[in-house]
Amino acid sequence: MTEPDEGPTSRLSRWASTARRYREKLRPYQERLEKRPWVAFVLESFRRFNKIEGKHLAIVIALNLFIAVIPLIIIGYAFIEAFNPQHDVGGLIARDLHLTGSTAQIVRDTFSNASSGKSVALSISVISLLITGLDVSGTAQIAYARAFDMTPLRGVQKYLRGAAWLILLLADTGAALTLRNLATHHSVWFAIVAAVVLLTLEFGFFLVTPRLLLDLPFKWRDLVPGAAVCTVAAVAVHAVLAFFLRNWFGEYGHAYGGFGVSLALAAGVGVIASFWVWIAVVMGVYWERRAGADAVAKMEQLSAKEGAS
Repeated sequence: MTEPDEGPTSRLSRWASTARRYREKLRPYQERLEKRPWVAFVLESFRRFNKIEGKHLAIVIALNLFIAVIPLIIIGYAFIEAFNPQHDVGGLIARDLHLTGSTAQIVRDTFSNASSGKSVALSISVISLLITGLDVSGTAQIAYARAFDMTPLRGVQKYLRGAAWLILLLADTGAALTLRNLATHHSVWFAIVAAVVLLTLEFGFFLVTPRLLLDLPFKWRDLVPGAAVCTVAAVAVHAVLAFFLRNWFGEYGHAYGGFGVSLALAAGVGVIASFWVWIAVVMGVYWERRAGADAVAKMEQLSAKEGAS
């Protein structure tokens, strides 16, 4: 007599048993691999990103960035160009990403020129922009507080430091866009100097952010390694994002026009927001490893007192 065929439950049980055996065999190799410093750092960063609900924080930051910060940049550019009708943000993006042909034209047509930006500046409420912009800084504070395992600021101090961080962010972004735009019209030596200045600005921004958002006396030397890693990562992320944005603007723009360009820009903002939450985690993990358990415990107590007051 032949044995009856295995049912789905029996096959699943057999596969689960096989998977457990292989997992037990691989466990010693996994433990040895996790003892390597860089592997342990990456795993700890990944676990903490999930622990602090990094994806949710990134979505909130991305939404507020798209609503508040991008209009502020457009309005700021219009003021800087003195509402020159020949200059527009679309042209700036096309030059920065080296867009050509119909893709560049679609991007230019999506954004108003600096002259029409005057009506935008009058129509968009500055108060609503500030409220939404402060929500960006508030969410960033939560991300850093969770990443460093500290207590978030409250009250007036929270909004004052958040506003200062938002101004610093806008200034850093504006300076970066300006230098990159100028570098395309000058010599190679100017481009090299501009690159050095950009790296310095990025490093300074990442170095200052934890102390600014959390209002805690972190030692600068303990923050330097994390800021250096974040600066290098920022260069890589910006380069990769520029490559993908060129493709996204072309594909989405040709398929959906100006709405497609907005979709591509929203996707790019989402990548940047995820990166911001990730660098908060990197800074927190690096700081804990650099400062030591005693310093971490003292800072947590100080943060709890500040939060209570």
